[in-house]
Amino acid sequence: MSVRIIDLSVPLENDVKADPPGSGPSIQYYAHGDMVPLLQGYFPGLAREDLPDGEGWAIERINLSTHNGTHLDAPWHYASTMDRGKPAATIDEIPLDWCYRPGVKLDFRSLPDGHVVSAAEVEAELGGSATSWSHWTSSS
Repeated sequence: MSVRIIDLSVPLENDVKADPPGSGPSIQYYAHGDMVPLLQGYFPGLAREDLPDGEGWAIERINLSTHNGTHLDAPWHYASTMDRGKPAATIDEIPLDWCYRPGVKLDFRSLPDGHVVSAAEVEAELGGSATSWSHWTSSS
């Protein structure tokens, strides 16, 4: 059986929706010319004309939380222990294999951007049957 990978990622941008509202990333963009003074600090004696086209590196300075953008919450996010007192797994301890499992694709494109989907809307999209969901989740 062939594997089909669906990219669910969203780009990090200043106006990307975040939950809770107001906790989105903050990105400062620095153009090539803006960075020349920084480079001159790294390389004493460097003149702007020494650089290709008189430009430095373009960079972005990002302030974000682990809940920004596309992400996976590790058990550690929710509590310090799991499985009756064992230390909760941190994100680096989650096997990548966990991210490649059978799944269900639900189509909510008809809803407006930013709409928070309810449990009833998920049930309706699944055909109104909880057994539809259990069929997919038990076939890993």
